[in-house]
Amino acid sequence: MTAGLRVGEAGMIFSQQLHDSLDDSVILFRERDRYVQFMSRDNIRPEQYSEMQFSETEIADQRRVFEDSVGLSKPKIMESREAFTFFSRRDGLKYLAAVIYDPHYELWTISESSFAPLHRKFSATLLFYVSGSLLIIGILYLLFRVIDRAERAKRQELLFQARHDDLTGLLNRAGLLDRLKFRLGRGKPFSLVVINIDNFSGINDRFGLEHGDDMLVEFGGRLKRLVYESDDLARLGGDEFVIVTPNTDLPLLTEVCDGLVQNLVETFEVGRLHLQVGVRIGVARFPDDGDAVSELIRSAHLALHEARQSRSTVCVYRSDMETAYLRGLSVEQRLRFGLAARNLHMVYQPQVDERGTMTGLEALVRWQDDELGFVSPAEFIPVAERSGLMIPLGKFVLDTSLEEFSPLLADSPRALDLAINISVIQFCQADFVETVLSALAAHQVAPERLVLEITESLFMDNFQQVLETVCRLRDRGIRIAMDDFGTGYSSLSLLRQLPLDELKIDKSFVDAVVDDEKAANMVRSIVAIADSHKMSLIAEGVEDKAQASALIKLGCFRFQGYHFGRPVALAEIRDGIVLASQD
Repeated sequence: MTAGLRVGEAGMIFSQQLHDSLDDSVILFRERDRYVQFMSRDNIRPEQYSEMQFSETEIADQRRVFEDSVGLSKPKIMESREAFTFFSRRDGLKYLAAVIYDPHYELWTISESSFAPLHRKFSATLLFYVSGSLLIIGILYLLFRVIDRAERAKRQELLFQARHDDLTGLLNRAGLLDRLKFRLGRGKPFSLVVINIDNFSGINDRFGLEHGDDMLVEFGGRLKRLVYESDDLARLGGDEFVIVTPNTDLPLLTEVCDGLVQNLVETFEVGRLHLQVGVRIGVARFPDDGDAVSELIRSAHLALHEARQSRSTVCVYRSDMETAYLRGLSVEQRLRFGLAARNLHMVYQPQVDERGTMTGLEALVRWQDDELGFVSPAEFIPVAERSGLMIPLGKFVLDTSLEEFSPLLADSPRALDLAINISVIQFCQADFVETVLSALAAHQVAPERLVLEITESLFMDNFQQVLETVCRLRDRGIRIAMDDFGTGYSSLSLLRQLPLDELKIDKSFVDAVVDDEKAANMVRSIVAIADSHKMSLIAEGVEDKAQASALIKLGCFRFQGYHFGRPVALAEIRDGIVLASQD
C-alpha cells in the first residue's frame, strides 16, 4: 500500500523539506506495533523499515523524557492533536525534537534537529558580527583618534593665540598674567622689568602704521635674542614690553637693564628704513615691591613713570614713588574741580626801574584747595601740562589777569605792563592768537600793555610755526619776552631770527652776581646782547639791595623780586599806587 502524509507548511517545524543535513531527521512510527514507517536519515533505506521496531524499554524511556519536557501525559498529548517540542539526547548529542500524533493512522511523527549545526551556525554568525563589530569599532577608534588629534591641535593653536601676541609672537597680557601667577605660586623671588619705547607714535605718524608694526616686530625679536632662557618675555600692549626674570640682585639687575638700553637704542633696519628709538625701563621685584600680580605691575609702571619724569633710562621702584604718584593724582582731580569752581586766584609781583618806580606787573596763579591746602605752582602746573588741563588753566590766567588788570590800568597815573607766562601747549594751539585778542577786547586792555613771557623750550620742536605765531602777535602790538634767558640753549642765531621785545635774566645769575665774577660776566654779556638787538631787559629774583646795585652797574635797570615786592593780590598793589601818587 502507498500513502502520503502532509504534516506542515514551509517555515513551520514540519517542513516539506524533510531534513537539511545529516544532523536532521524525520521519523514515522506506529503506536500499535512500534514499527518505524519512515525515517529520513541518509543511511537508512526503505527496505530497512520493516526491521526497525522500538522496544518497550525505549518507548518507556522516550515517553518519560517527552512527558517531563512537555508536562503532559501521553494520552493527553495523543488527544490534543497538536505538535509539541522537547529536548532529547541520543548518542551523546543534544537534539531539539518536535512530535505530533495522528490518531487516524495511529502514527507518531517525530522531527529531530541536532544542536551541533545550530551551534556552528550561531558561532559562525557570532564570529561574523563580532568581527564586523570589532572592525567597525577599530575604524571608529581610528577616526575618533584622528578627530581628537585635530581637536587637540586646534585647541593648542587657539590656546597659543589666546596667550600670544598676534604681531610679535611673544606672550600677550593674558599669557604674562598666567606666567606671573605661576611664579607667584612657586613663591621664589623674581623681577618684573617693563620696557617702553619713547615717542613711538612719532614712527607711526611719520612712516605709517605698517612700518610701526614692523618696528615692533624687530624690537621684540631683538629683545628675544637678549633675554635668557629662564626669562619670560611678553608684549604688554602698544609699545610696552615686559621681561620676567629670576634675577633680583639690584646692582646686577641694574647693570643688565643698562645693557638692554644700550642694545635697544642701536639702529633697527625696518625695510629700507634705518630707525633709532629711545627706551625707558621700570623695575619692580617680588616680594619686596608687591606680593600680587596687580601690585607688582603697578609698582613697575610707577618706576617707569618716574623714569619718564626724571628723564632717566632705568628706574627701580621705591616706596616713595607711590606717595608721589598718588599725590599727583589727587592734585589732578582737585585741579579739575578747582578750575570748574574757579577756586584759583591771581597774585601780581611788581616790576620796577632803577628809581623804584613800578613799570609793570607779572601775573602769577595761586591755588588754595579745601582738601590739599596751598599747592605750589611748581607742583600743579606740571600736572596740568601732563593731564591736558593746561589749556583751561591758561585761559583762566589770561582772562582773570586782564579782568583784574583793566581797572588798575585805568586808575594808574602811569602806563603799566602786564606780563603773563604762556606755556608751550597754549602757544601751539591753532586759535591762540585769536584767543588772546578776544580776551584783550573783552576786558578793554590795549595790546601794547600785554607782554607774553615764553621759554626757550618753545622753539625746540616747531620753530617755523612758533615764529609765525610770534609775528602775528607782534603785528597786533603784543610784546614777547623770553623768560629764564641764559639757562637753555639760546644762540645768537635764534635771537637774530626771533622778533623778541624783552629778555629776562634768570634768577640763577642774579643770585651770584655780587660774588661770582663768572655770573657777573654772564649778566654783562646778556646786557650787551639786549642792547645790540634793541631789546629791553629785566632781572628777576632780586632779593637785596646789593644785587640791585650790581645789576645797575652792569647795565640792567629794571628789576623784579622780593627786594621790591612779593606777589600779592591786586588790591594791595592798587593801594600802593595811590599812596605813591600822593607822595
